[in-house]
Amino acid sequence: MTCHSNCKCSICDSLIDQDNGDIVGYFGSLEVSFCVWCLSSMHNMIIKLHGYDEIEILEEKILELKNE
Repeated sequence: MTCHSNCKCSICDSLIDQDNGDIVGYFGSLEVSFCVWCLSSMHNMIIKLHGYDEIEILEEKILELKNE
């Protein structure tokens, strides 16, 4: 999916530039686009929510994945 010249970030409303790393796609059936700043912030939020910024939790998760 490509964004037209007036496409804006679904969070902060800044203009999307896919050549700059901004992304465009679907969240289920909803069309979304995210600038690199908002996408980075979402990634960081997920890392913190799941505790992946703590080495012990990461080591446990790696063991779980190896045992699957």
